[in-house]
Amino acid sequence: KQTSSRSLELWLSDLRDVAYDAEDIIDELTTEARRRQITEDPDAASPTCKVGRYFSACFLRLNPSTAKFSTKMEFRLKSFTARLEEAVAMKDALSLVENDRGIRERPRTNSLVDESCVYGRECDKEIVLHLLMNDSDDSVGDSSVVSIVGMAGVGKTTLAQLVYTV
Repeated sequence: KQTSSRSLELWLSDLRDVAYDAEDIIDELTTEARRRQITEDPDAASPTCKVGRYFSACFLRLNPSTAKFSTKMEFRLKSFTARLEEAVAMKDALSLVENDRGIRERPRTNSLVDESCVYGRECDKEIVLHLLMNDSDDSVGDSSVVSIVGMAGVGKTTLAQLVYTV
């Protein structure tokens, strides 16, 4: 039991690492896609500009940095796929079985609040908004931070949600 438990811990750790790698790959692909969007001229509307945009897009594909990114990403995807297949094989080696009973889903949460059910918070909401929007010596750069503190049940989260939805 101890060996199996240790093997399971190692497998879960590897699986977590694979999931983090998947996140990193998605982030890199998204960043590269945005970088490529920025390098193109989205404001061009005339037919001449459309032709120019087509040719610049073709040359962008031939760009050495683009080719380097593609090669690097291809290697990362192959490595990721191999690690994922290894994790699946290890799952089978550990004799893990899938649970067919279904997954209990957590209730979804959001930052929206039904203002018709909130009473007496309009003044507090305006005060917090005023603190956030006014320039002060306490703010760092363009950011302002306001702490909402109080005992449990006084409506701190509700107040934050009211301010957030403005």
